[in-house]
Amino acid sequence: MKTSLTKFCRDHNLPKSTVYRRAQELQIDTSEGLTPDACVQLLHEFDVMLELPEAEPVAVEKPTVTVEIGNHVIVLSQPELPQTYSLESLRQSDVVAFDDPLAIAAQFLQTADALTEEMQRDIRVREHKLQQTQQAKAAIAEKANEFKLEARLYRERTAMLATAQSQETQSLQQSLTTLQNLGKPPADA
Repeated sequence: MKTSLTKFCRDHNLPKSTVYRRAQELQIDTSEGLTPDACVQLLHEFDVMLELPEAEPVAVEKPTVTVEIGNHVIVLSQPELPQTYSLESLRQSDVVAFDDPLAIAAQFLQTADALTEEMQRDIRVREHKLQQTQQAKAAIAEKANEFKLEARLYRERTAMLATAQSQETQSLQQSLTTLQNLGKPPADA
């Protein structure tokens, strides 16, 4: 489906005259609208980045981790030597540990993923803002050059018209003076 040049420029915040000139330079026919390929080519020419659709958050299931403490007691099966042993007497230091380290790791990974996604989204927003600023700057610069040229032409044209008007008025004034000199002085009453 073809897109009109006006709609294309409005949708992407581009100056129509600039896009039209560039399309002519690239030999893109705009008389019956722009083809999808022409739209892609012009977007590339003007460095327009299309916004990516927001990705839906993926629910991360927290893994259920079951930790069995086990049996620290060793019971000897020999009836003549019934004894209970504790490994605690063989330990030389205390152990510092989390009850569920895998749950902590899952939470950290989920948080890091969310932060990474937000950093990437922020970069996309900033790049888009920079691109808009660059487009605005280019549009203003182009129009400023056109305005300078028009202002110079206006000054030159008005100067020529002022000179011509003054010359014509002086010529008219001389003709009137000549006519007045031919007239009779008014009679005193």
